[in-house]
Amino acid sequence: MSDFIHEIETKELITKLIKHGYGHIVDAFLLNVPKCYTKKGRLNKSGACRVLDFKPKQLDDSFAIMKKLLENDLDDWVE
Repeated sequence: MSDFIHEIETKELITKLIKHGYGHIVDAFLLNVPKCYTKKGRLNKSGACRVLDFKPKQLDDSFAIMKKLLENDLDDWVE
């Protein structure tokens, strides 16, 4: 049951990002897992930048904006 709730909450967060114009970033990460993540599941920043055609600062700025957008939702989700 916990996995089901976790999956619904994750989908809600992704939907919120897409509705606010960050669908291209969500797609890039979900559709390019081997390029955007290491074998241990960590972010491969240079790979993600190549996939998105971003500079590292652009990626960091996008993450900061998305984190701010999801801030209230993530506070509830982590607790």
